[in-house]
Amino acid sequence: MRISERQRYRQTNDRVQRARVNNMDSLEQISTLKKINRISDDPVGVGKVIRYKDRLKSLGQFKSNVEFSKGYLEKAEVAVQTMSDNLIRAQELAVSLSNGTYDAASRKSAAKEVKQIMNEVVSSGNATYAGRHIFSGYRTQTPSLSDDGSYLGDDGAVFLQVDDGDFRQVNLQARYLFEASAPERELGHFNMVDSLEILHDGLAGNDVNGIRLALHELNHQIQKTTSYQATLGSLQRSMAASEKKIEADTVATTDLKSKIEEVDMFKASSDFHRSETVLQSTLQASNKMLQPSLMNFMQ
Repeated sequence: MRISERQRYRQTNDRVQRARVNNMDSLEQISTLKKINRISDDPVGVGKVIRYKDRLKSLGQFKSNVEFSKGYLEKAEVAVQTMSDNLIRAQELAVSLSNGTYDAASRKSAAKEVKQIMNEVVSSGNATYAGRHIFSGYRTQTPSLSDDGSYLGDDGAVFLQVDDGDFRQVNLQARYLFEASAPERELGHFNMVDSLEILHDGLAGNDVNGIRLALHELNHQIQKTTSYQATLGSLQRSMAASEKKIEADTVATTDLKSKIEEVDMFKASSDFHRSETVLQSTLQASNKMLQPSLMNFMQ
């Protein structure tokens, strides 16, 4: 079967165009550092890359939630530790001033320090993070404690999402840190600030029995703060585990996305040089094949 000059030209032109396209694709990969520059390059790969990008976006939000939660819990930890330190100082005063070696003037002077401790405890109880009262449950815009130490928050447990379907508690439900529960009241216990008030009144009134009552109650309050510190530690460990998982998932997802989307520079360079050689060879061969001649025009 005889091939016409037009057919020969078309076939030769097709080979040149394919070589040129391959060369341009290789050059584009080198310049963009990406294997996929348009959907037609790899439709299946594009779908996977979109899913990986969505996952990375979600992981970024989860990481932000964890960072917020860590700050929230750290602020709570500092506040509870400050309360504990103040209660211990009040306990030291009660131990010292409950014996007969001190006079009324000494106890009255110590009462002023206890009053300051009460104010510091209320201030710690009203600690905020990012404009939110950390011990108020859901009522984050409401101070947790009144001036006299009464609890003003609620029992809400605040959760933030740290993964698909995974929510972690980020606040300390603190009502019974500041208030005596019903069983505690049956045993004769008081609210935290009321315990300090008992000590203050005992010192101010030179009432040794009142001071000793306060000493017993302060021991109980210190034990409670220790228990709540342990609860905070558990919440922090849970958040730290979530953070590690998010970091690992981010690295793994980024790696999977990169394997599909990003170019291997060594391979891309080799492919480019190979396509360049093929293109030059094709152009030279085509040039010879398409040299016009009298016979070509006569056909």
